[in-house]
Amino acid sequence: MPAVSVSGLTKRFGRVTAVDDVSLDIPSGGVFGLLGPNGSGKTTLLSMLSGFIRPTDGTVSLFGHDGPAGQAQALDNVGTLIERPIFWPYLSCRDNLKCLQGVYESDGGDGEVEDLLDAVNLGGEAARRRFRACSTGMKQRLGIAATLLGDPSLLILDEPTNGLDPVGIVEVRDLIRDLAVNGRRTVILASHLLNEVEQVCDQVAILRRGKLLYCGSVAGMGAPASALVRTTDDDAAASVLTDAGWEIRIRSEDGLEVAVAAGREWEVSRDLANAGVYISQLRPSSGSLEAGFMEVTGEAGAEPE
Repeated sequence: MPAVSVSGLTKRFGRVTAVDDVSLDIPSGGVFGLLGPNGSGKTTLLSMLSGFIRPTDGTVSLFGHDGPAGQAQALDNVGTLIERPIFWPYLSCRDNLKCLQGVYESDGGDGEVEDLLDAVNLGGEAARRRFRACSTGMKQRLGIAATLLGDPSLLILDEPTNGLDPVGIVEVRDLIRDLAVNGRRTVILASHLLNEVEQVCDQVAILRRGKLLYCGSVAGMGAPASALVRTTDDDAAASVLTDAGWEIRIRSEDGLEVAVAAGREWEVSRDLANAGVYISQLRPSSGSLEAGFMEVTGEAGAEPE
């Protein structure tokens, strides 16, 4: 059973359609990425999954629980951090979590609070620091700790590394991977950062202007492997390779980009040599996530918005 299943999910704000007829299943266990530029509808989608706003159309199912009543019941097993964490500024990290235990009706006691503080690297002196005196990274980690109260099976994290320095990004990234290790919990991570999704997520959905453009494995989103070929006569090379059945993806002043699986570049070289066309450079490329993202979103060669 998927952890989350949505069908035809749509949200309109007046004339603006923030999420447009999205249907997808999020498998149980691991980290699922929700990728898209700012304004693509990621936060709106997560807010509907979290029960903060109601969809205009469509359905949400959490752990097999359907309808508003079922979703409300399932949300007891969901931890959510949307946009930025908000706490009592004059309370310490430890006391903030203790107060939230009461709000969330968690019965884990002091042991739960201390375990969570240690899990997000906020033990010792950091636990006694008032929230208003915490760094951005500490605030983000405390926000993640709050989502873990009651040990939920599903975490929904919206841009959890926003505003962090490189060290803070690595700390939060490592923490997210640990939270989903061995499939013991499902984490939905919304981000506009390709590198973050590539390093943390197993599956990914891409949104653009509220529409779902891709849903599948992170590896499957990468552009096809290719090789950049430069020759003594690119016109002749293009003719030879096309006749031999090779796909020329791009032709430019830099040479020919030929679609070819890793390890088969020698066959391109062989076909050119047999035709008397000699190679001055052959550089393999495994296909990048960035190139795949650009192809999926239709941004390749387009002007930025």
